[in-house]
Amino acid sequence: MFIKGVKILFVVLLFYLMTSTSTTPLEAYEETSPARRLHKAHALCTLNKSPPATDDNDNEQIVETFIRCMATKMGLWTDKDGYNAKQVAKFFNKHNYENEVMTIVDYCNHQHQQTNLDLWAYESYRCATEGRIGAWLEEYYMLSLKL
Repeated sequence: MFIKGVKILFVVLLFYLMTSTSTTPLEAYEETSPARRLHKAHALCTLNKSPPATDDNDNEQIVETFIRCMATKMGLWTDKDGYNAKQVAKFFNKHNYENEVMTIVDYCNHQHQQTNLDLWAYESYRCATEGRIGAWLEEYYMLSLKL
């Protein structure tokens, strides 16, 4: 469990680093582009972040809340239905695996559905990013470092 939590935290930090080290101003992106939505979501969700955690449970809860906040602000998550697989797939359109992404996201979304919305978002995200989607996120991050 700890290793999976570290992997998820790593991916969240990748998103954070992508948005915080970008040299492209937010205004340069189209209003509806994924990059602009990511920048906006990050800004809104970090405003709501808690003080530093005191133990692993606090850290995990902060990550759960942050992931749900980011996904909600980016239009990828609703509290009623969870992740919108079609919207998530749009982020991976360069790989031309829209159906695969949608299948994985739908599967993980339904497998981990629960009343604790932060935990549902976190566990579904963790499930979906354990395979190829996680590798694509890491690839995207590595490419962004070269820019």
